[in-house]
Amino acid sequence: MENYVITITRQFGSLGREIASLVAESLGIPLYDRTVFEKEAAERDETLRSMVRFSEDEAVARVDRMASPLGIGSSLKQDRMFEVQSKLVMEHAQRESCVIMGRCADYLLRERENVIRCYIFAPYQARIVNSIRVLTGTAADPQRIIEEVDKARADYYRSYTGCEVNNTRYRDIFLNSNLLGAEGSAQLIVDAAKRKFGLS
Repeated sequence: MENYVITITRQFGSLGREIASLVAESLGIPLYDRTVFEKEAAERDETLRSMVRFSEDEAVARVDRMASPLGIGSSLKQDRMFEVQSKLVMEHAQRESCVIMGRCADYLLRERENVIRCYIFAPYQARIVNSIRVLTGTAADPQRIIEEVDKARADYYRSYTGCEVNNTRYRDIFLNSNLLGAEGSAQLIVDAAKRKFGLS
């Protein structure tokens, strides 16, 4: 059978990461996210290593990273990071079935047949509650972080695709994670994958 890919784009605080992990685990396929692609990009092009921001405080590091989707560096370096990561997205999709979080993967894989493109969202109050859990250990205001990360992700997506992050053109499933929770949402995506790709 030809490889299949499930892409997950999400609002901050919508449980998208947890859902993506559950989908990958249930289907027995790898999950590729920003951390993996940054590591692979840095191995491929050492000039990109300086763009990854590190912090001793893991929670603070997550917030910093989420507000800078392509790392810290000049626009030329960010363009180079996107170029290298885009190639990696295409290579993984060609080589194996997988779940890919973010990285404009839905847009990059728009010509492929065996792809389900998901957008995970949630009501604002639910996102605040979920964000407080994610941001444990920081003094950050969850409302401010939601606003900053949403804006950063929207700008990033628009810059490299010419579309809004919540567009319908490159999406197959829009899913309110608050309806069924992380496990129920993941199962819905798994069921869709089994039906579309003929999985047992």
